[in-house]
Amino acid sequence: MAPEPLVSVIVPAYNAQDTIGRCVDSILGQSYRNLEVLVMDDGSTDDTPAILDKYQAQDSRMRVVHKENSGVSDSRNRGLDLAQGTYVQFLDADDWITNDATRLLVRGMQQNDADMVIANFYRVIGERVSTKGDIDSPTVITREEYADRMSESPADFYYGVLWNKLYKRSIIQQNNLRMDPNINWSEDFIFNMEYVLHTDRIYPLQTPIYYYVKTKGSIVQGSDFGQTVQMKLTVVQYYRDFYRQVYDPDSDATRKPAVYRYLMSFASDGGVTPGMPSTKKLGEERGEVRFNPAMSRSSLADAYYYGKLMDRCLTHVAQQYDLTLCEVKVLMLLKRANTFADRDEIAEFLNVTKRLVSKSITRLLARHLIETRSHLDEDGEKDLYLQMTDAAQPISEAIERAWGDVNSVRFKGFDGKEIERYKSDQARIRANIVRYLTA
Repeated sequence: MAPEPLVSVIVPAYNAQDTIGRCVDSILGQSYRNLEVLVMDDGSTDDTPAILDKYQAQDSRMRVVHKENSGVSDSRNRGLDLAQGTYVQFLDADDWITNDATRLLVRGMQQNDADMVIANFYRVIGERVSTKGDIDSPTVITREEYADRMSESPADFYYGVLWNKLYKRSIIQQNNLRMDPNINWSEDFIFNMEYVLHTDRIYPLQTPIYYYVKTKGSIVQGSDFGQTVQMKLTVVQYYRDFYRQVYDPDSDATRKPAVYRYLMSFASDGGVTPGMPSTKKLGEERGEVRFNPAMSRSSLADAYYYGKLMDRCLTHVAQQYDLTLCEVKVLMLLKRANTFADRDEIAEFLNVTKRLVSKSITRLLARHLIETRSHLDEDGEKDLYLQMTDAAQPISEAIERAWGDVNSVRFKGFDGKEIERYKSDQARIRANIVRYLTA
């Protein structure tokens, strides 16, 4: 098996003593382990330098650079100068990432032969969180398609920021791409536009993997409209040149409205709206898990944690293909059972209500992801059963990857013989249970 590619994670930090620990913990705690973490301490005057030095002493993957204050763009550039990874990932010091963020980004890049991955993210305000995304395609898109989507929401954080993307360092180095330290606003947006010009394939990862804390706000917040427009005028030329290079020159006139939309719009992350179904209490956005030390040796706790792990991994599939978790489980059952299944049987196996299964089946039929087939039983009576269609093949493959993720967590640290012995023992246990229940 080929070694995992090194990922360089770059974090600029300035007076971030209250949040830098959470940020670094989320990086070092990644399920993807082959990382180098480059933290640029930008002349902090609080306890940030001491906190970072402790992390560096504890983990060899950490490299801290203490430098004079020169701004976020120069800090990121210094990180890029030091980076050795195949891929580059950025974080801000007051944010954090999910524990599977880097693994999902790298897999999205490799399995789709992509030049960039762009992911959904969580917006956090206080104790509330909601999900933000824009591109709804579950497959790779071209540079032109990406530009089309961006033109609809030209000032959207989703496109403009660095931290919800994974980049190829080779593209950055070959084209000498860096942040412009002379621009103190939208420098990340400019970097992204210049990077995209050198891409052919972009993969939209529908899974939210980044927690953006909406406390620092935008530089345009607090500015009047005239000041905002004046700042944008320094960036508009980059935006206009971007579309001229992406599209045929003859179509440039059709892109002018996008340029003007950018000029007149404010930077936006979509916000967090209390009371909306998409808004949740922080900690419940990925499915709440309760850990009770007193239950650590309980078989019921084992079953509970296993179920939560499966739900977590299958949720990625649900988000990617705009499905509910129950709909994904129905597809997984039809895929793995490979037998005649009806609503009652599915509800029994999934331990959910028949009403929920009926609703899920109706939606899956409407999207042509499953179909009904007929079968003659021993008495010549016709039975109807459900079967996945060819249209569901990409989802079927995603379910297999999710199942692989479950097992990678379960068998971490096991060698091949230990895994085979476990599976053999589990098969014997399962056979004993079936014999008892069917006797």
